[in-house]
Amino acid sequence: MTSQYLALHQRSILAQGSLEHLVTQVKAINENIEPIVVDAETCKRINIDWQGDAQTVLGKLSPKDGGTSNKRGRPKLGVKAKEVTLLPRHWEWLATQRGGASATLRRLVEEARNNAKPEDIICMQQQQLDGFMLVIFGDEPGFEEASRALYRNSKVSFESAIATWPTELKTFVMQKFIKISALHNGEA
Repeated sequence: MTSQYLALHQRSILAQGSLEHLVTQVKAINENIEPIVVDAETCKRINIDWQGDAQTVLGKLSPKDGGTSNKRGRPKLGVKAKEVTLLPRHWEWLATQRGGASATLRRLVEEARNNAKPEDIICMQQQQLDGFMLVIFGDEPGFEEASRALYRNSKVSFESAIATWPTELKTFVMQKFIKISALHNGEA
């Protein structure tokens, strides 16, 4: 299943679909606009360099986002080198594990992700939706009330707070809220 994205400009959804579809649609609408792009599932912002025509923009996408890369290592797998700070006893334990430190850390992270508690999932999804609302509606009336209602799981207050927002974005955030609320109520 391919990821779905939203291209947002001036508080409206310009396009929805794959990154390739978004870039093509946005460039067909107007070569000079630079919309905000977010992952429709996680609400995570995707940085895109909009300079150039559709083919140029698509060529500049990172491998993780569907582009190509000639970097060393394992870019197709999305492997990134970052620093981890651990106590000496942790490094000693990691050194005795099958596959070494990196493989063990990857296994531990995957195990934690696969066995996440409902409370952790709720918290993560609330933070994702709150972050999305902050980017799009942070200075708009109702944002602070909507944010508080999101964390209280108050559908009535949430609906009231977002009542003046554009319909298509209001529908998007309401669907996200309902999904989170279902987790709160043990329905998902």
